[in-house]
Amino acid sequence: MLEFNILGISVLEWIGYAASVLVLVSLTMTSIIKLRWYNLAGAILFSTYGFLIGSLPVGIMNFLIVCANIYNLKKMYGQKEDFKVIEIKDNDELLIHLLDYYKKDIGNFYPNFEKKEKQLGIFVLRNMAVAGIFIGTQEENELKIDLDYALPQYRDFKVGDYLYKSLKQSLSDHDIKSVYCYSTQMLKYMEKMGFEADKKDNKSIMKKNLN
Repeated sequence: MLEFNILGISVLEWIGYAASVLVLVSLTMTSIIKLRWYNLAGAILFSTYGFLIGSLPVGIMNFLIVCANIYNLKKMYGQKEDFKVIEIKDNDELLIHLLDYYKKDIGNFYPNFEKKEKQLGIFVLRNMAVAGIFIGTQEENELKIDLDYALPQYRDFKVGDYLYKSLKQSLSDHDIKSVYCYSTQMLKYMEKMGFEADKKDNKSIMKKNLN
């Protein structure tokens, strides 16, 4: 089976190439968890490749890397993290700095975002570090989401999950009953957060009722 060729390259060589690509991709990940998962997959293939070609040092070393990744992933998923939301005050200097620093990345998800006066804002803290920024415009009992941004290293859905579970209480002083957005770029994320497709002024929106 391993002698079988694909495009003139043996299956064994393809395993080596695939392992190299996975390890390389893992190094581009800003999320530590994603880095660990990709690196784990690459190390599994490299370990397999090493044993198949009879190179014990390669096989054993990558097997140990597999064990290290599994240990760290188990530790990450089992770690109890502390989340907290803080309402953003007008002209908050930290917000101004973060919006400027992540301006280009924010533009990839919210190309039309613009910070305006009288918007409601929330910082999501994760282990006392700012992990997410939420900004919206109140329209009576609804809130139009202008920005729901997780910093690159925190994109594992935990920030959004905590945000939307605590949003009703966080916005209790403003009598917000539902939140919605026009953006469909993050449809998978919105659906995971409990949003459903709806219509507003004959335009498609994603909406979530705050129960």
